[in-house]
Amino acid sequence: MLEAILNFLFPPRCPGCGSYVKHNGQWCEECLNKILRVRKLPLDDKMGSVFDGGVLCFCDYEDPVKKLIADAKFEKKKNAVKKLQFFVDRGFEKLDLHDIDIVVPVPLHKNKIKQRGFNQSILFFEDAMKNSDLEIWEVLRRVHETRPQFGLKFAERKKNIKGAFAVADKKHRQLVRGKTVLLVDDIFTTGATFAECGKVLREAGASRIFGLVIASNHK
Repeated sequence: MLEAILNFLFPPRCPGCGSYVKHNGQWCEECLNKILRVRKLPLDDKMGSVFDGGVLCFCDYEDPVKKLIADAKFEKKKNAVKKLQFFVDRGFEKLDLHDIDIVVPVPLHKNKIKQRGFNQSILFFEDAMKNSDLEIWEVLRRVHETRPQFGLKFAERKKNIKGAFAVADKKHRQLVRGKTVLLVDDIFTTGATFAECGKVLREAGASRIFGLVIASNHK
């Protein structure tokens, strides 16, 4: 009832073009067709050997998705979260996930979770998980807090993130062993974080690793 009243007073609009849409968080089909374009990211040989299933992204890291991610993560705008969840859910419809056994989010440090209130790698993907046969398993944990990666060069990012992740416990190590894993996150920039997470998953016995992010400008 409350949502219906709010939709009447403040009709929902597509985040791409501003046109009216039926439900809060929804995108119009024209913008989805224009912005949601699944592509495989280029990886160097070393990272390609870890992510032998490749790393996919749903769109380029630019507005409106770039702004939605910032609004959701740093301003905690619930409407931005809904729009991203809708976008990711529609993106999942374009993927063949039959070979995936488990979905693993890139973890945040407990202090960051306390500050932000959520892990965006889980929040943005959770609706898509509910609409699929897959589950998100928090297999990895961040064992020490790192500097923000933003603004750092690739070598600095790599050094900053080195040794930052580990498998949560013995139970989760057994869960990964011999499985095909899909690692998910919101953004892929240089790939330093993904590379470190993938390395830990591989050492834990993952048989094959895919990656998926919402946005990236890595070309």
